[in-house]
Amino acid sequence: MKSYAIKLIIALFYVVGIAADASAQEFSIMTEEFPPFNYTENGKVTGLSSDVMMELTQRLGHSNDVKVLPWARAYNMIQKKDGVILYSMTRTEARENMFKWVGPVAPNKWVFFAKKGSGLQINSLEDAKKVKKIGTYKDDAAETFLKENKFTNLESVVDDLANVKKLNADRIDLWIVGELQGVFKAKSVLGDASAFEKVFDVKKTQLYIAFSKSTPDSVIVNWQAKLDKMKADGTYDALMEKYLQH
Repeated sequence: MKSYAIKLIIALFYVVGIAADASAQEFSIMTEEFPPFNYTENGKVTGLSSDVMMELTQRLGHSNDVKVLPWARAYNMIQKKDGVILYSMTRTEARENMFKWVGPVAPNKWVFFAKKGSGLQINSLEDAKKVKKIGTYKDDAAETFLKENKFTNLESVVDDLANVKKLNADRIDLWIVGELQGVFKAKSVLGDASAFEKVFDVKKTQLYIAFSKSTPDSVIVNWQAKLDKMKADGTYDALMEKYLQH
């Protein structure tokens, strides 16, 4: 009986220890310029996904120090280091086992934009393979998707704002980008998005918070529970509505 009691006490300490680890573990949090989901404005990290992250870290008692890095650098870092968070990331089949996931934090639809008046008729991915050049963002999930679908006409850049300038100058024929992002980025470079038009809906996707693969499952369960609670108590919908109004 005494042996059983000792084992029970040890088991309880183990469970409590796991819960403590789930709450106490600190991560290096990274993001990129990915408006309107995460971006800097007046020196402050903002956007829908950033607002969700700020609320989550507050509820978890986690620091909210976020580093803004180029996507390719951050994406490489989270694959090589433990204790790293990168948001917002599209959860794809190819990436599924590369990271641990919490989310979704936001919907994101990929589209092809063309310059208004181009006359391009894109009714399928096969049609898009026939244009000379499609602007893509290096190591972005949309770029990976096109590569997986045997596209050979891609022109990759490390700064997606360059695609706005290239499409406007007729240096590329199409630009693949999240629809909300494309409008936001066009406005930031050109003043408005009237020079471009959507010519094809490529794919509906969801954005997540990605964790280093080595992250304990107990941590993921804890973060996911906090996000689910945000959605249940109306906090998430209030944040979403704030950005849908713009």
